[in-house]
Amino acid sequence: MSDDYRPPLADYWDQLESRYGGGFNFHQISRDELAQLVEHLRQAVKNDPQVTDVEKQNLGLVLKHAEQALEKRSA
Repeated sequence: MSDDYRPPLADYWDQLESRYGGGFNFHQISRDELAQLVEHLRQAVKNDPQVTDVEKQNLGLVLKHAEQALEKRSA
């Protein structure tokens, strides 16, 4: 990722950290916030050409966990 580029995911993550603290988790945030986070993660992993392959791989693991947490809340 270029040095001056910040994907929307980074800004949203910062918002969640400022609201819940650096140790927030997927069970602590609201369902709507979790759904929004999943969308930002998907965008970064699947559609953002400025996110590196290594970052996409790491974010993919976070996305999988977030999707599972969201699915549990929807059930």
